[in-house]
Amino acid sequence: MLMKEKIKSHFQKIGGRKFVILAVLILIITDLLNTWYLQLYWVNKGFSQTFLRLSAEHGGMTLEELNPDTVTEVKNMVDRGFYLFLMIILANNFFFYFFYLRRKLWAQGYVLFYTLTAALFAVTFLFEGTALGIPWFSYNVSTILIYAYLYLGVKLLKEETVGDKRPEAVIIPEREKTEQ
Repeated sequence: MLMKEKIKSHFQKIGGRKFVILAVLILIITDLLNTWYLQLYWVNKGFSQTFLRLSAEHGGMTLEELNPDTVTEVKNMVDRGFYLFLMIILANNFFFYFFYLRRKLWAQGYVLFYTLTAALFAVTFLFEGTALGIPWFSYNVSTILIYAYLYLGVKLLKEETVGDKRPEAVIIPEREKTEQ
């Protein structure tokens, strides 16, 4: 319990509002970097080419039997589909970040879950080693720490970073019966 209090006092020194703004800025930057690196990873691993090869084999063909222009066009379509998927994730995250800035409890829950799962996702890339180079590997190591830090801050400053959860019940007095 003592460690938890020390960590909480660290975040309270920063201040709830300042932490939320800082957390959202960090999350936006990491999301943009993640999107960029995931695009590089997608290309590096040749996932669209693998998708095409598996699709052709499923249809009883090989890629060599297809027109090279068709292969290129379908490969580009698969790549653009993946990039669209990444943009949808970005838009979704930015939506929740906006409402976290607006002190919404439901958005805070998303950010809390996102920081935890993003840290776990970064761990999975460590198993790839340095396939995309030392910078990507170093970035993933650092984001594990960054996401863990943000997760602790969001969790420990839960009360300080959201608006009133529920307004107090309004009691409406019964009308007095008036005789007429």
